Amino acid sequence: MASKINIYHQDVAWLEGLANIKRKNYLLKANSRKIFILRLQKFLNLLGNPEKKLKFIHVTGTAGKGSTVNLLQNMMIDSGLKVGSYTSPFATTTIEKFRVNHKLISPEILHDILNQQIKPALDKYITLYKTDVPSYFELCTSIALLYGVREKCDWMILEAGLGGMHDATNVIPAPVVSAITNIGLDHTEILGPTKKDIATDKAGIIKFGSYFLTSETDQKLVNIFKKTCERKRAKFVELKNLAQNIKGGQYFSTPKQKTNLNLVLNILALLKIQPKNPETVINDFSLICRQEIIQTNPKVILDGAHNVDKLNNLIEFVKSQKYKKLHLIFGAAEDKDYLPALKKLLPQVNFLYLTRFDNPFRKSASLKKLFTQCENLATIKTKVFHDSKLALAEALKNAKAKDLVVITGSFFLAGGLREHWISEEQITQKLKTK
Repeated sequence: MASKINIYHQDVAWLEGLANIKRKNYLLKANSRKIFILRLQKFLNLLGNPEKKLKFIHVTGTAGKGSTVNLLQNMMIDSGLKVGSYTSPFATTTIEKFRVNHKLISPEILHDILNQQIKPALDKYITLYKTDVPSYFELCTSIALLYGVREKCDWMILEAGLGGMHDATNVIPAPVVSAITNIGLDHTEILGPTKKDIATDKAGIIKFGSYFLTSETDQKLVNIFKKTCERKRAKFVELKNLAQNIKGGQYFSTPKQKTNLNLVLNILALLKIQPKNPETVINDFSLICRQEIIQTNPKVILDGAHNVDKLNNLIEFVKSQKYKKLHLIFGAAEDKDYLPALKKLLPQVNFLYLTRFDNPFRKSASLKKLFTQCENLATIKTKVFHDSKLALAEALKNAKAKDLVVITGSFFLAGGLREHWISEEQITQKLKTK
């Protein structure tokens, strides 16, 4: 009999293998992207419409989505509610995307949902509809919804994967609350070249009758949200400064993270949800590969920051740390605009290790180009590694007890190197079917 971890690997390989199904590329065609929601809705119809059996909070934004969703979930759990969440991306293992209360979905439950519901519905879909079958992300969204229904969640919190209007998570009916953390320049090749374009796309999560909140401060962008609320008869809720008297713990120590904290507190106040120990939840908060201190002596920070906003927030966090020398392990995706933030970060760096991530579905930035760029920005002792694990080994060998090692530039890089401390096997073996 196959072991639990082998069955899990087979299930994940099946999910990821769906990428080899030929589909039309609608992603770069704004007028055609509505197909994503249409085909997913047809698929959910075959699954008994789990999206109609849950109560939702929907969150999007350029940065801060993950911390907002996870803190909101933790606070709601602390109030006694049963809360599911669906987030992306994952650091080490696919099941990190699906959570009910503080537990990840178990490999056994994932296996049941795939074999009893997803696969039969996918087979039937082919015989009924002419449109392409749902993508990997759309199927993962379906799994999250089925899991939330299976576990009888009081609430389901969804983090949009990309944009808002045509994101798979936007297949849901009107959520009770929709929220946008902020607007920055990311995924411009898909969402548009300006912040106005991106705000308009993300405003697509605003639906009839919902409450809407945002921590964005640019009034021109806020006005886009207000007009969308007026058009869809949603209720725009102005934020109150509820976080001003809260220290915020280690994670919420930077101004940007403080705004995410304030957004969460406003959502809770709106819904009249009162956590029993809010300050304890805030002080104990941590997030995988987001300013995650994975080791001490030397201290190692994992952060999947991959755009200007997220990297700037990491820079503020690094400034708050005490250390002698800074060792930076950096790798990025080819399509990310990392240079503006890197210009700010490199002057603080003593040793630079440039590398790449191993994900076969995304193109890593050219190491030759990255090396040349960094040479032009600062004079730092720099080494290049095509193998990120060798870069990590070199940094850990060179770093003294009071030094700081920061791994950043890509969530794929941070997540892949996290396995040095916590493996996929360790995560999956701890999870038991209820």
